[in-house]
Amino acid sequence: MARKSLSKNIGFLSKSVTYSNCLIFVFFILSFIGILNHEMWRDETQAWLIARDASSLTDLYENLKYEGHPGLWHLCLFLITKITHNPFAMQFFHILISTAIVYIFVKKSPFNLVQKTLFTFSYFSLFEYNLISRNYNIGILLTFIFCYLFTRRNINYITTFLTLALLANTNAYGLIICLCLSATLIIDTIFKHRINQNKLNRKQIKHLIIGLLILCLGIGLSILQILPAAIQDTTNDIQQNIGETATVSKFELILNLLQRLGYTVRSIWYSYVPIPNFFEYHFWSKDITSISPELTLLAFFLSLFLLLFSVLIFIDKPIVLFLYISGTLGMFLFSWLKWQGTLRHHGHLFFIFLACIWISRYFHPSYKIPKPWQKITNLTNFCQKYQNKVITIILTVQMFSGFYAYTMDLTYPFSRSKVAAEFIQKQGLSEEFILGTKDTILSPISAYIDKKIFYLEYNQLGSFFNNKQRIYLKKQSELINKVDSAIKDNLKKNVLILSEPLEVTNTQLKIIKIKEFRDSILGEERYYIYLVEKK
Repeated sequence: MARKSLSKNIGFLSKSVTYSNCLIFVFFILSFIGILNHEMWRDETQAWLIARDASSLTDLYENLKYEGHPGLWHLCLFLITKITHNPFAMQFFHILISTAIVYIFVKKSPFNLVQKTLFTFSYFSLFEYNLISRNYNIGILLTFIFCYLFTRRNINYITTFLTLALLANTNAYGLIICLCLSATLIIDTIFKHRINQNKLNRKQIKHLIIGLLILCLGIGLSILQILPAAIQDTTNDIQQNIGETATVSKFELILNLLQRLGYTVRSIWYSYVPIPNFFEYHFWSKDITSISPELTLLAFFLSLFLLLFSVLIFIDKPIVLFLYISGTLGMFLFSWLKWQGTLRHHGHLFFIFLACIWISRYFHPSYKIPKPWQKITNLTNFCQKYQNKVITIILTVQMFSGFYAYTMDLTYPFSRSKVAAEFIQKQGLSEEFILGTKDTILSPISAYIDKKIFYLEYNQLGSFFNNKQRIYLKKQSELINKVDSAIKDNLKKNVLILSEPLEVTNTQLKIIKIKEFRDSILGEERYYIYLVEKK
């Protein structure tokens, strides 16, 4: 009987391992097909251009000085650009990170096979943090690595704190998560080794000190890189407020803060249960609850329900509860007071929730619920009893949303930047003098044709757009004068790229429209291409 039971267990494990490997392989194949059909937009190519146009690490720091992001992702791209200038390399590197995320979740997390399968093809895993190459993905990977290291029997403090230091250097959201995870680790260490009187040995103390020094260095480096952009944003806000002092009343200010708070609370629903607006072609970052005030209000109350449900799940595990509340509150404050963001930013709330579930599976509810909470014990037991079903329902909805977004990106162009760049290259125009406006819209063209463009706003060649000082040409007559001045002594053909059709004329210039590219999921990235010459 024992032999039969053992053989059954071995058979089940082998099938489970085979299924997991197939799951990871299928995910990678779908991801590869996805990036072959995904046209990158400006925020993706921005990081690539910053890295591509840096000849040294000093240049890299200067290029991303006003980005508001630490440079771990840009450093990775900097190394890649020394091998190739083809931006597809960034996309391929990005899906390797995505596959690593799925691997560690499927192989190491305590979730069941159904939940692992649903997560693999969920909205964030399959689409948002996979096909769209941004620095968020590497932060999710490091968060999951921390969860794995933290829940091991013997924690390696150097490796764990190094993981947190790297996490702090992914983006502002990664920094917030890093601070919360670090506090959780430190509190847990104090509780284990001081309250339980389990003293650390010399080797553990040495590793802990080294790990804390690495963490402080990582956090300091992250803040140092974010600070210039934060100061610039504050300066811009002050200047804007000075200009609006006479028009904005205290009532309007309070109303604005309340509206921002409402949006911040709703981000729980948006991130946990992202349902794109199926009724709109430009579905990206537009939740279906935004189509009517009634659904928006419903999203607000559902967010409060999910928040309460999550708190009750972790209420008898104080360390996990601390992590959930501090992480969620940190995201809330950042969204409310600094940057409201969209779904790609709010997704970090869901991954904090997943990390808390992961970690909570390794903590026994050894703490009694405080007396003031005894009255809701039954409700707590109910939430904990059905948490698996709720997680499965959430991941099921995410899977349907993920496949919808994935198939939309396969079927329709995400941006028109790639096809516009290919047209320029096929027509033999990539070696000519290329000029245009706006830099935020034209920068993907620069990435695809591997060439700087003369930005009329700044009267100079450029690639990535300028976050320190944003200039726009308000009138097309001003644009024409800029074009006239730019091509004055040029002997090559002049290729003018605009994001809006040209409506004014000029007696001194001959302007011929040769192609236009419109109608993409990201509607604002459309292109009108003209040949310009002196009459």
